[in-house]
Amino acid sequence: MKINSSDNKVTILSIIIVNYNLAKEIEDCLNSILNNTFGNRNDYEIIIVDNNSPDKLLPETEKKYKKSNIHFYYLNENLGFGKGCNYGFSKSSGKYLCFLNPDTLVKDDIFSPIIDLLEKDKSVGIIGPKQQVKPPFFDFSAGFSPNIFFELFNLAGIGIFLEGFLVSACTKINKNREMEVRWILGASILIRADLFREVDGFDKDYFMFFEEVDLCKRVNNKGLKIIYYPKLAIHHIGSVSGKKDYALYTIRSYVSKNLFISKHYKSFGQFIFRTLLYTQFLSQIIIWFISFPINRQKSKHKVKAFVYLLKNKMEYSNGTVL
Repeated sequence: MKINSSDNKVTILSIIIVNYNLAKEIEDCLNSILNNTFGNRNDYEIIIVDNNSPDKLLPETEKKYKKSNIHFYYLNENLGFGKGCNYGFSKSSGKYLCFLNPDTLVKDDIFSPIIDLLEKDKSVGIIGPKQQVKPPFFDFSAGFSPNIFFELFNLAGIGIFLEGFLVSACTKINKNREMEVRWILGASILIRADLFREVDGFDKDYFMFFEEVDLCKRVNNKGLKIIYYPKLAIHHIGSVSGKKDYALYTIRSYVSKNLFISKHYKSFGQFIFRTLLYTQFLSQIIIWFISFPINRQKSKHKVKAFVYLLKNKMEYSNGTVL
């Protein structure tokens, strides 16, 4: 099914936020947008899509924001991140889109410079700002994976950290100027609305994780650049909703990664990547067994997740597991 935006009057920017049990974080996020320079403009809208949150707290938050450019929508089921964003897009009217996580704080006007760059350079498809987190030597805002190099290091559980270190090093060498990458973390992605419509939005087959990597890949396949803009930054708490259940978080991550591989790699490439994934499951079980005395609860959930993935051949249907 193709996605079509609404016929409402076009605004400059539609900020789309998908919520699942993060009403308090949504409130902080909204305040951070409204209190920065961009929040004083009147040519943008904020669309909040609730993915049938069990806590039912978002309506109380909605009562605090009676502005004509802030809209709340409530779904009858949890569609996942990508389809929730697609629904928000169907209600939007902006020329540009920003998909923003609820657990983010926008302390400065990151939007105007990014919109200016998208307006001037038509070779750019997607832009993302730096997403500030605590580790000083790692940057997980963007990346160059998946590829065989990082997957080999993931056998020891360090591929993601090596990639984060390289991104951080590249931004320092590049003196925080914009640089081309393969993907932008989904917590803050900006894209033209017409391009998002042209590529048919986020792939509905992903429930959670890797949908932004898939989107960047499809945009990149059209000959457009994916740009990381580290001079601009937001504060991202990071996976507040997902990491409440380490087992489910791990299972969904790897199932989505496997889905990405099946969609974007041919037979031999698929074979290599999947062989490495299954080998990673075995190595991760050993690593988390060793880590058990340090963090018992997390280790227990991680081991159960990797055993589940091995037994079920990376199959998962978004139900309750473990």
